[in-house]
Amino acid sequence: MTFDDAQNDRTAAAIAGLRTYDVSSRRAARLRTRCHAKLQKPSRRSVSDETAGTLFRRIVGPALAGAWCLAYLAEIIRRAAAVYRF
Repeated sequence: MTFDDAQNDRTAAAIAGLRTYDVSSRRAARLRTRCHAKLQKPSRRSVSDETAGTLFRRIVGPALAGAWCLAYLAEIIRRAAAVYRF
């Protein structure tokens, strides 16, 4: 593509001819106010949701991961013992 091809491109000319639309300043101010309010307000999660998330994150998840690692380690030891004939 040369410099002249870019100037004669019909798609680029069509895109350049499009009008730009923007929100009004009043609408932008309302959106800004809503966004700031949403960011500053702490989320209100129910106690049961927090407890369930905490329970899984602190107890159930690590217990499952530990059990998986223990089973994996036991299988490694079993196979190593079979290779070395213990």
